[in-house]
Amino acid sequence: MKRMKFDRAAFLISMILFVLFAVSGCAEGNQTELRKLPKDYSLEDAKKDGCVVFEDLDITSGQSPWEDFIATTEKKEAASVRLAYYYTLGDKSKYAPEYYEEIKDDYPVLYIQELRYDGESYILEEKEDEQVISSEYQYLVKYEGKPGSLQATFTDYVYYVLVNDPNVTWDELEKGMLSSDLDDHIDHRLVYSDLKFRE
Repeated sequence: MKRMKFDRAAFLISMILFVLFAVSGCAEGNQTELRKLPKDYSLEDAKKDGCVVFEDLDITSGQSPWEDFIATTEKKEAASVRLAYYYTLGDKSKYAPEYYEEIKDDYPVLYIQELRYDGESYILEEKEDEQVISSEYQYLVKYEGKPGSLQATFTDYVYYVLVNDPNVTWDELEKGMLSSDLDDHIDHRLVYSDLKFRE
């Protein structure tokens, strides 16, 4: 009887160590994968790879992987998804001529991020100067509604935002983004946006 208890304990310890090693390996694997992206990784590559792609903040590809990620995390199960953000300058007339000349060669630009959920918190990884930077948040909150400004180019929005306070409102986040007072700033990351543009 004692031998069986010892064997069961040894088996449980082995399984726990295996799971810890596997989780550690996955996290390191994701970072390595992000680091190994080629410098010429393009918008087309992101779409082929099944990334959730946003072009000038609006989702244009990868809706299914995002929905799968949300469905899995809502069940408190581990999941990951890759995000690609592609920015252009848009209409040249919206910029002062000198400023446009100064920044035009920096666009278009593509940023790649990895969003993981480990069953308890969300880890956002991004590559910056060949280094992988990680940020951790407790919640992924969905916001939807209409813009407060009549000058907005869209009529409706859906945003998913990483936050540490699940009760913070979109108005509070927006106020913090627009304010020059650091006390108004709320730590958050907008990771998903789906906009309905005016016709």
